Amino acid sequence: MNSKHLISIIILCIFSLSIAGCSTTSSPASLPTSVPATTVPMATNTVIVAAEVNPTATIEPTVIPSPTETPSPIPCTIAFESDRDGNQEIYLMGPDGSDPVNLTNNPAEDTQPAISADGSQIAFISNRETEKCAGQSLYVMNTAGGDIKQLSNCNWANFPNWSNNGEWITFSADGDIFKVRSDGTEDPINLTNSPDEDGFPVISPDNQKIAFLSGGNQNWKVFIMNLDGSNPQQLTTDGGEIGIDWAEDGRIIVVGWNRGDQGCCNFVMNPDGSEITVAGGKGEMQKYLPFWTLDGNRVECVGIDLNSGNSEIYLVGEIYPDIFFNLTNNPANDLNPDWPANCGPGQD
Repeated sequence: MNSKHLISIIILCIFSLSIAGCSTTSSPASLPTSVPATTVPMATNTVIVAAEVNPTATIEPTVIPSPTETPSPIPCTIAFESDRDGNQEIYLMGPDGSDPVNLTNNPAEDTQPAISADGSQIAFISNRETEKCAGQSLYVMNTAGGDIKQLSNCNWANFPNWSNNGEWITFSADGDIFKVRSDGTEDPINLTNSPDEDGFPVISPDNQKIAFLSGGNQNWKVFIMNLDGSNPQQLTTDGGEIGIDWAEDGRIIVVGWNRGDQGCCNFVMNPDGSEITVAGGKGEMQKYLPFWTLDGNRVECVGIDLNSGNSEIYLVGEIYPDIFFNLTNNPANDLNPDWPANCGPGQD
């Protein structure tokens, strides 16, 4: 799922909890803390078996960069989509909601912005007409709205997500997971080529893995695979998950996961499916997907409708008197906020 869109789903799931328990499966069952290795059918005549985790693997110590190697902090500029100009467009604004700018200005529907880790580029989905075709495709532009490139053909692209090094963008299309070079020099590569519906791909912070959901129709399950599509492994079994992302520390966040007597809906786990713990709810996701304010505070950033009849972009945290601080405050629908992964001071 496009990075920070997950927090909006988490907030919505919390609201649903108070009404209907956030149930996503008709007959929830207990899930083991680690799912056994599973045979996963992928491309025709190909069977891949999930690898066993090596508990004796050596963990290398973290190298702390010297002051000369530490990158300068960048502000958490927010990309979002809005229909305030009559149709869905991609906007950019400051971390305090200041100076919103329409970057796309196109009569087509431009949606699902995903901003690169260094804040220099934005991937998005558009159904604009081009020489290649007229349909829902993946595009990329710089954060001034220029140098627009079409990276996929009209195959119902969705859910763009950047690698942290800026080299790759993953997305889903026609029920499969693809990756494409962000400079557009190569055609997209189908990583799953599966008879099942695959979606919501997100690349790990170390650029080595892709977590995604597979199953469709309220039967989504969590999978993980290498960046090249090899070694796919199934991590959950009950189905019904509705969101997925990577935490800062390399764990996987799962939303809408009904784990039997533990209920739902937010959990974190290791990339091998082990050590599953409750992730918390409103005001707690900043531990995993932080947004940094200009004052250096660590909060959440979400796009939701708080019973006002339209979606707004909010910051969420205890530093605000009403917990929610409205950044957009516009009668249009403002949603799907995203910000650079490498923004902020980078400290707790």
